[in-house]
Amino acid sequence: MAHQLSLLLLLALLASHAIAMLVLQRTGSLIHPLARSFSLERLSTAHHTAIDLTPEETAHLLAGMSSDDARFWIAPTPEVAPFELRPEEQRLARELRSQLRLPEAAAIGMQLERISGADARTHVFSPAGWAPLRLRSSVELPNGAYLNAVQYPAGAYEWGRVLAYSLPVTTLPVLLIVMFFIARVVRPIKTLAQATERVSRGEWIAPLPERGPQEARDLTAAFNTMQANLARHVEGRTRMLAAVSHDLNTPITELRLQVELLEPGAARDDMLESLAELSAMARETLNFVRDDTLQEPTTTVSLTALLDDLATRYQRLQQPVSWAGAPPLLLTCRPLALKRALTNLIDNALRHAGDARLALTRQHDGWLCIEILDHGQGLPEDWLSKVFEPFVQRGVSNGGVGLGLAIARSCIQAHGGELLLENRPPAGLCAVVRLPAAL
Repeated sequence: MAHQLSLLLLLALLASHAIAMLVLQRTGSLIHPLARSFSLERLSTAHHTAIDLTPEETAHLLAGMSSDDARFWIAPTPEVAPFELRPEEQRLARELRSQLRLPEAAAIGMQLERISGADARTHVFSPAGWAPLRLRSSVELPNGAYLNAVQYPAGAYEWGRVLAYSLPVTTLPVLLIVMFFIARVVRPIKTLAQATERVSRGEWIAPLPERGPQEARDLTAAFNTMQANLARHVEGRTRMLAAVSHDLNTPITELRLQVELLEPGAARDDMLESLAELSAMARETLNFVRDDTLQEPTTTVSLTALLDDLATRYQRLQQPVSWAGAPPLLLTCRPLALKRALTNLIDNALRHAGDARLALTRQHDGWLCIEILDHGQGLPEDWLSKVFEPFVQRGVSNGGVGLGLAIARSCIQAHGGELLLENRPPAGLCAVVRLPAAL
């Protein structure tokens, strides 16, 4: 945002300079005031010379007045043929007539143009508009001859020099001041965006300081209030689930003791099995709640190294887990929590299919994709999302209670990612984990 606003401001300043150049070139005085006075003064001096002195003396003096930037001479014909004078030329003619006290009948010709012959008011966006000025003059003398002159007055707006001064003097200070205030506005918003990203990954942070303009302070205060409300909600839910899971252990234990006192038989074994499942559910639920309340610090780690550790651990236990490796890819996460989630997915594949193959890639959108593929029979399409519900098991129970996938999805979503299950015939079932890469 700061870069875009600064660029827009710079474009606005350049556009304002361009508009000012165009307007001044069209409506302002073209000749510098000092050059204007000097040119008229030399014409006046030459006119008095032509009237008061002899032709020989006049020619000699006019030759002395001529230089590289001016030339004066007497001729029987005017240098400037009669034409309709433009406003700038009319002003010059009026000022000269006033200085010389000439009657209205005396002809005065003034033509202001570029040395290339282009119109003096050619817009500055063409090369001709940057050419020097040339003033051609013809003043009728009492004897019918004409005092002719060609002068090269300095322009009122020599845009090369004007811009070389105005651009750094006006643009740079304005840009620096505005960028300071833009940073003051954008900094709280950037801090808020970073804090929102951390909260979206399941991390709780200290309340943000309320700084910047009033709107930014209001937004920060709303964020702090939202995070506090979310924390209270999560804490209340966690305490309730922990209390329920903990309190269930007491009646389950009492029932188990009573059932064990019964006569051995199929009914007694069936009840003990049911109580064992119920006890496992309560235990896993309590572990899930405890993991949810644990606030592990968020760090940036190598996801490739994390998968290396997991694969090595399973291979040491002689489990059929294959991992071909991947280039180093960084991820901002809570490493222990993510390991538990991936372990649940790998255990799920081993339990139901007997093998697991790990793969890690970086996708075109910048996200990291982990695939845990087994060679089992897969799942019906309507079960691909149902198995993420708590206590819903994939196929026949193999000692689990149906919380593994629910815990894994909860952890991955807390990291700002997503977990999907896909059937990939004939390979089997694939758990696809997508996580945002570290910035």
